[in-house]
Amino acid sequence: MKTLKALVIKDLQANRKSLMVPIWYVLGMYVFMAGSILFASATGTKNMSISGIPLDLLANDNLHQMLSFVMQSAMFFGFLGIIFVIAMSIISSTLLNQDIKHKCELFHRSQPVSVWKITASRFIAGIGGLIALALAIGVLNMFLSNFLAMLFTPMNVNWWMSLNGLILSWLHFSIAIMVLGSILFMLSAIFKDNAFGLGSAVIGALQLVTLFLNKIYGWKIPYIANAIFKLIMSGILKIQAYLPTSQQFGIVTIRTGSEPNLSTFVVPPNFLTSIWSSLFTWDIAFKFFFCAVMFVIATYIYKRREVQF
Repeated sequence: MKTLKALVIKDLQANRKSLMVPIWYVLGMYVFMAGSILFASATGTKNMSISGIPLDLLANDNLHQMLSFVMQSAMFFGFLGIIFVIAMSIISSTLLNQDIKHKCELFHRSQPVSVWKITASRFIAGIGGLIALALAIGVLNMFLSNFLAMLFTPMNVNWWMSLNGLILSWLHFSIAIMVLGSILFMLSAIFKDNAFGLGSAVIGALQLVTLFLNKIYGWKIPYIANAIFKLIMSGILKIQAYLPTSQQFGIVTIRTGSEPNLSTFVVPPNFLTSIWSSLFTWDIAFKFFFCAVMFVIATYIYKRREVQF
C-alpha cells in the first residue's frame, strides 16, 4: 500500500501541468466575471438575469429551488466539462508513456514493483486526479456562484438543492470521465506517442468503413463512434432528461412572445429521489465493468510491449 501511495504521488507530480489546465481556466473565468460585475456596477446596470429571466420577477420558491439545482449541474454539463475533457486528452498520451518521454522506462520497469501497481498508480493519478480536482473546483464554484447570486440578484438560493445539483452532476460527470479515461488509458498502452490523436484516427477510420459497408450493402452495423459517445454520455443525458424544459420553466419564447407565468412552476414530485435513482442502474454497473476491462487489457499490453531504451 505504501508503494502504491508513493507511486501515485510521483505520477501526480508528473501530471501537475496538465492537471493545472482546468484550474487556470476557472481562474480566468472568475477574473472575467469580476470584470463584468465591476463594469455593470460602473454603468448602473442593476437588472441581472439568468437565461433571460429577470430575477426581480421570480417570486415562486419552487423556481428558486430548481434554479439552484440547475445552476450547479450546468457547470459540469457545460463549459467546465469541455475543459476537463481537453485536460483528459492531454494527459492520455502520458498515462502509460511518461517514462518514454523522460527516457527512464528501462530504469522504472527494472524496479521490484508490480506492473499492476504501476498501471494502477497511473490510472489513479491521471483519471482519479482529474475527478478529485473536478469536485474541489465544483465546491468552490458552488460557494462563489451562490454568494454572487445572493449578493447581486434577488435570487433566493436553496443550498440543499445546490448541493444535490453539484454532487449528482459531479458523480455522473466522474463516471463519464472514467469511461473516456479508461479508453484513452488502453490507447496509451497501444500507442507510445499521441495516443489521443492516433486513437481518434483509428476510430474515425472504422467509422468511415462502417458507413461505406452500410451504404453499399445495406447492412446495419453499429457505428463505433456513436456507441462510444452513448456509453460516455448516457448518464449525463439521463440527468438532463429529468430537468424541466424552457416551457416548463415558463420562459418567454421568441416564437410565441407570450408572457411567462412563473407562479405556475412546481418542482416535480420526488424530483431528487428520481434523479438520484439514475445512479443505481445496470447501465452504470456496466460502465464500471467496462472500465475494469479496459484497465486489465491496458495492463497486459503494457506488460508485454517492448521496453524502449
